[in-house]
This record gives sequence, C-alpha cells and structure tokens, in this order.
Amino acid sequence: MKYTIRPLTFTDSESYLSLVNEIKDEGAYLFATLRFALDDTKKYIAAHERAGNPVLGAFDAGGGLLGWIDINIGGIQELAHIGTLGMGVRRDARGFGLGSALMDACLAQARGLGFEKIELEVFASNEAARALYKKKGFFEEGTRRKKRKFEGRYDDLVSMGFFVR
Repeated sequence: MKYTIRPLTFTDSESYLSLVNEIKDEGAYLFATLRFALDDTKKYIAAHERAGNPVLGAFDAGGGLLGWIDINIGGIQELAHIGTLGMGVRRDARGFGLGSALMDACLAQARGLGFEKIELEVFASNEAARALYKKKGFFEEGTRRKKRKFEGRYDDLVSMGFFVR
C-alpha cells in the first residue's frame, strides 16, 4: 500500500472528522459516543498548526485519508514535558504497516519538539495496537479496570508511556 505522511491542514478537516467518526462507529477503539462538530475539528487542527505540533495524516495516492496521529501537549506547566498520543487507521488500511509508519513520524516529531515523555491510553481488548506500542518501546504503566462500558460490555483501559529522551 502506497501512502504519504504529511501534516493535516484546514482543508483536511472534513475527511479527518469523517475518519474519526468512522472508527468510533466500529465501537472498539475510541470512545464511540463522544462526537465533535466540524468547527471544533477545524479549530483543533489549527491549534496544532499554530503550536508547531501538527496532526499528521497518511494519505493514499488519490488524497484519501487513511490514518492520523497526533500529540496533545499538557495544559499546565508541570505537564508541558509530556505529550498525549492519539491515533487511528481506517479499517481497510490496517495490517499494512501504516500504524507503524505513523508512529515513527510522530515520535520523530516528538523528539524535535523536545518532549520528554509520550503517554497514551488504549483499550485492553485492542491487542494489535498494544503490540504496536510495545514494539515501538512503550511500556504499560497501569490498568483502569472496567473503565468503559459500551453496549453492555466492559473493557479495561491500559495506560502506556514512552520516554523520548
């Protein structure tokens, strides 16, 4: 599968929002009931651009968004050295190394921005993502038991970390 990784821009807002909601609709990887408006999505992308910390996207040859990854900066001074990672890959683009390539690009960006630590949370049932994160050097920091209850099923939330420096 051929793709190009580049920063998302304002013009990518609709495709980004659509992909996020598509993955939420799967009900397995993101908090499915939390939805954002298009205006909020545009502001999110713009805020990342202004901070010099763009949301990265992987695009196919036709310009279709296949996946994204981003790092959110801690909101207070004591947490400014830590970024929180979020990512998603379209269902039909999984299994081709796209998640790994997005992680590599994001971690290189984190190094360049001077982050000391990257954190993330992943549902325990998402074994493929957990394996990818461990392969990239993330370690488990703790588990929040029965954090999510969706459609009558519980899932634990695993906290993971990665020391950039």
